[in-house]
Formats: sequence, C-alpha cells, structure tokens
Amino acid sequence: MELKDVEMSLGIQFPKLFHEINKSGMMDYLLYSRKWVENKIVDKDYVRREDFFGEFMGDCRLIAFEDLQSAYNELYECLNFDLEIYPEHQSINPLYSLIPFACKISGDKYCFLYENGKDEPKVVVYGHDTGDIDLWANNFEEFVYFQVVEEVVMGNKTIYSDYIKAHVLWLNDNHKQVLSKVPIKDIWEHLPEPQEFNIWL
Repeated sequence: MELKDVEMSLGIQFPKLFHEINKSGMMDYLLYSRKWVENKIVDKDYVRREDFFGEFMGDCRLIAFEDLQSAYNELYECLNFDLEIYPEHQSINPLYSLIPFACKISGDKYCFLYENGKDEPKVVVYGHDTGDIDLWANNFEEFVYFQVVEEVVMGNKTIYSDYIKAHVLWLNDNHKQVLSKVPIKDIWEHLPEPQEFNIWL
C-alpha cells in the first residue's frame, strides 16, 4: 500500500518532511506489513542500513502503511474506552484528530496530532495503559531530532555512524549545527520533558 492510499483512506495529509523522506526511498520497507518485513529480516536481512528508522530509532518502530488503518481503528477504540472509564471526559475535542504512525516497544503509540487550521501536525504519545496523551514534539522534524539524540545516547551509537548520518541529513540546519557542536550527553540532558496534552472536552 502506498502512502497516498493511506492518506486518502484516513482523510489527512502526512507532514511534508515525512513525504520527502518517503520519496527518497528510505521508507520503501513500509510498503509491506510488519509481519512480512520481520520474516524478510530473518530470511534475508531485508531492511537496509540506510532505511529510515529501519533498525528502529530509540524504541520507535514505524507502522507499515497497510497497517496504519488498523492502528488508527485500535487507537480510537482505546480513546472511546477512555471516555467510559474517565467520566470527567465528555468527548474528544473536534478540533483535534490523532493518527498513529509509530509505536514503542511498550505498545504506546506515537501519533500525529492534527489541529483545525494548522498545516503541520504535532507529535504526541498515547499511553495505552494510562490513556495519557503527552506532547512529544512540535513537528515531525523535531521528533526525528529527539529520536536521533536518544538513539546515540541509549543505543550506544556514534553520531558519525552511517545509520545516524543518514537520518541527520533530514534535520534542519539549527539541529545539525547543535549536533556538530554540542556534546551529545549535554543535548540529551537538556531535551524537554513531554508535556500532558488535553484533547478532551
């Protein structure tokens, strides 16, 4: 399934940077279901080193395009369940729409948060155990930057590895400059903490 088919099905537009990376070929492995890709990794090391988040980034796994609709349905089942168990929530604010695009190993979902009148979505994390929604990044580029920093620090990778450099290419000039001039541990220690985001009425 192609990204454009997903967008048509969900009635949204993914961020411009997401499209640029997809057009580069680095997301080609997302054209297939995760189960298919996992089988190929076992058989033939299908995912290439230069694939975007191909080795996972931090604990973030991108959702295959054909699995996005079911991930969306599952997310809204959880949100509707949250409405039942949290009586202070009356409904989801119609200004907001959540589209999952990646998940953590824990099962929490990274989602694009679309807001009426805004061109580019923010990135939030939906806690599947808690129902909490936390603002993680103001846009997809910032999300990639945070994930790169986490991967270098927690994944014991070097900022100069081919895998990391392939992702740094997509960052804006300011983030590239920070990565080239500031020790990675210092960047890590000063990353903002996720903040609770209220999507409820």
